[in-house]
Amino acid sequence: MFQFDVIVCGAGHAGVEAALAASRVGASTLLLTGNIDTIAQMSCNPAIGGQAKGQIVREIDALGGEMAINADLTGIQFRLLNETKGLAVQSPRAQCDKKAYQFRLKHTLELQPNLQIFQATVTKLIFDQGKVVGCKTNLDLDFYCRTLVVTTGTFLRGLMHIGQNKNEGGRLGDFAAKTLSQSLLDAGIELRRLKTGTPPRLLGRTLNFNKMAEQKGDTVPTFFAFHDTRQSGDLFHVERTDENRLGWRPGCEQVSCWMTYTTPETADIVRSNLHLSALYGGHIEGVGPRYCPSIEDKFVRFSDKPRHLLFLEPEGRTTNEFYVNGLSTSLPFVTQHKMIRSVPGLESAEILRPAYAVEYDFAPPTQLFPSLESKKVENLFFAGQINGTSGYEEAAAQGLVAGVNAANKVRNAAPLIIKRHEGYIGVLIDDLVSKGTNEPYRMFTSRAEHRLLFNHGSAELRLIEHAVDQGLLTYNRIDKIRSKQNRILQWVDRLEQNRNNGSTWGEIIRREGIQTSLPEEFKKESKPIRDETLYRVSYQGYLMREHRQVEKLSQIEKIKLNSDFNYMSISGLRKESAQKLSEIKPMTLGQASRISGVSPADISILMVWVESGRGLRAQ
Repeated sequence: MFQFDVIVCGAGHAGVEAALAASRVGASTLLLTGNIDTIAQMSCNPAIGGQAKGQIVREIDALGGEMAINADLTGIQFRLLNETKGLAVQSPRAQCDKKAYQFRLKHTLELQPNLQIFQATVTKLIFDQGKVVGCKTNLDLDFYCRTLVVTTGTFLRGLMHIGQNKNEGGRLGDFAAKTLSQSLLDAGIELRRLKTGTPPRLLGRTLNFNKMAEQKGDTVPTFFAFHDTRQSGDLFHVERTDENRLGWRPGCEQVSCWMTYTTPETADIVRSNLHLSALYGGHIEGVGPRYCPSIEDKFVRFSDKPRHLLFLEPEGRTTNEFYVNGLSTSLPFVTQHKMIRSVPGLESAEILRPAYAVEYDFAPPTQLFPSLESKKVENLFFAGQINGTSGYEEAAAQGLVAGVNAANKVRNAAPLIIKRHEGYIGVLIDDLVSKGTNEPYRMFTSRAEHRLLFNHGSAELRLIEHAVDQGLLTYNRIDKIRSKQNRILQWVDRLEQNRNNGSTWGEIIRREGIQTSLPEEFKKESKPIRDETLYRVSYQGYLMREHRQVEKLSQIEKIKLNSDFNYMSISGLRKESAQKLSEIKPMTLGQASRISGVSPADISILMVWVESGRGLRAQ
């Protein structure tokens, strides 16, 4: 009764996607969590998406994941970021109802066939001859499996800091996983420490919004899920059980967020109390996120800035709690209170939850194969913050891939590997396993060399073959995606071939912009088809150049490298490079070229060895 194909340890954003993906492709799956009531908890900001992150969420949806549709149906404000900067870098973002998001996803898990949920804390992994075979729990119950996915988030030896006050836990009000780290160390897996933080939460009725600038949602919202390829009845109602899941019509009754700024008084309070900050007082050993700095970091690192922007964001429709985006800190509570009340509109603010920093163990991801399976322990997979990432979206993407690959390992199928030119998920995982990270990794559009190919509306079309191969989508949805794909290709061809007043429609669009008058028949097409067609026509030359570059680079990606190559024996190869290659064990020459410390000259030497026919001697 305690034997499963896949066990997922942890039910945050990585864990829920891993469990759903594994069970949906047919693996008997167990999801273990220390607290069922905090499944898919939004521990920090109750928001999904943002720059590059929004594209990741659309890719998750294209691969049959749940984050996009869950965000759409519990969203309370929708905005398209970079709307004026061109179609290539536009990114959807949504403010969600914190509890509705969590409750709906929990309900989805409960209704999923092949998936069992159980409340217990994993205390130790069970190994046998270099393989993971199960786990022990705090209830003295042992569970066994063929593959196991670890998605522990910030809970591995989690330690929270508010000034000099310390409490064990991965989240305020929750526990810490104190013994699992030792189990990983015993298996030969290296662990290090990272740090993250979260701002205070305030009582809305004590805020003066008249002193703030209102930020409304978009009149025409951009959603994450591809609703045009779904059946509308699938969104709320579950036919199999005659149950209705929580949620509302996407984009209805949007709420406002509010903007204000710190003041010189805020800066003085922070600077005069830096010695009391857990971060600057030397109480934290973990490295914090570079791109989401604490308010202490902002006033120290950006001392030339007279003020910093803050966003007051509602946590839901049925709560008066507000999140202060931009005010993450580990200062003592009394200092937090003074600091908050120095901000316009917050002069009488009451704190519901204090800000805090949390440090935790992570496993450097260069210890993983691109499938997210451990190189040290067979059948053991890692996803989410344990791999050094930051953000719900990055975690969910890894969880989906790890869940699919854990199931694939069980059924002896080839792993799901998304390439760098196919999507942000491919860039994310390749960066992690090839380059590693010494600080919480956050996805940006600039990390992707082929980002022009990754406009958010094309995710279904880019990843359809992976979704079909892995069995992640229904036949009905696949047919709709294929139909949409064909319509787009037909319209691109027609606009490039047919003429109007001496020029092709494509030439007119590139010359005059997409606001130009278009064929009446084209205007009758659905918005997703029109948008993707116009994107391809508008950026035709740039996209063709990107595809040529992809084809050129794909040649070295096709050159396979055995995991047991003895790089130390190659004459001419620098010792540093040989050590890095031996440690990471790249699967292709292309991956080897992206390893930090491996130079183009080193790649040339490897190429000579491969082409000479001598090969690389096995260790």
